[in-house]
Formats: sequence, structure tokens, C-alpha cells
Amino acid sequence: MPDFEQASHIGFPACWCVTSASEPLLERAERAYRNEWRTLTGSDTQDGLADACAGWLLRGDALVERARRESTDHLERIPHRDWTWGTATARQRLVHRLGVVSRMTAGHTSLSRVSSLSAAMRQRMLARWPTLQPVPA
Repeated sequence: MPDFEQASHIGFPACWCVTSASEPLLERAERAYRNEWRTLTGSDTQDGLADACAGWLLRGDALVERARRESTDHLERIPHRDWTWGTATARQRLVHRLGVVSRMTAGHTSLSRVSSLSAAMRQRMLARWPTLQPVPA
């Protein structure tokens, strides 16, 4: 199941092609994920996918292809350098993920501060790099 957590709402690519998925597609994928989870574990997911997406957001390794992961702190590189991997730059990916995590965690009592922090970080990035484009649809 980790592929869904890493590739769903947030453009956490399992490959080089990151896009912003439509809501109907995301709803179908989430339904399938929840059904499969229930089949495998006999229980429903605890907190939905918000916590999984928030956790993946913090992994800077998700900003580079698998062959380059665990070699350096890629999240730390964002303020100093942007790079392209497939369909989006690292900064585009991070801004997209911050927006999604902000929205997904907004209604969660335990994750509301993550929502505020994600929204603030996203706004700072957009202010610092105003020409940053959204990830492809």
C-alpha cells in the first residue's frame, strides 16, 4: 500500500511523472485503497491518508529519483537550488505537496498545526519564487 500513500493526492511520484490528479480520480483511488486496507487488515484506516501524506512531505528523498535517494538532504537543498526531475521541478513538487497537506490536515484536530505550517511554508515559497508554476494537470 505505500505506493498509494506516496503517489496519491500529493504528487508523490513512484516515477518521474508527477501531475495533479482530478478529485473524481482521487476519490476512486482512495476508495480502492480503503477497501484493500480493510481486506488485508480487517479494520478501517485510522486517520485517513492525511497523516501519511504529511509524513511523506517531510521526506526530502521524494524530490529526486530513487537512484539518488539517501545520498543527501534534498529538502535542505530547495532554498539554494532547484532541479528538474521528469515533469516538474523540486520546488514545484514541494509547493504542490505543501498545498495538499495543508488542505488535507486542516480538519484534523491532531494535525491542524501541520496544516498551518504547510500553508505558511507554501506562501513563503510562492513569495520567494513568484514565477513557480503548478505541477501539470
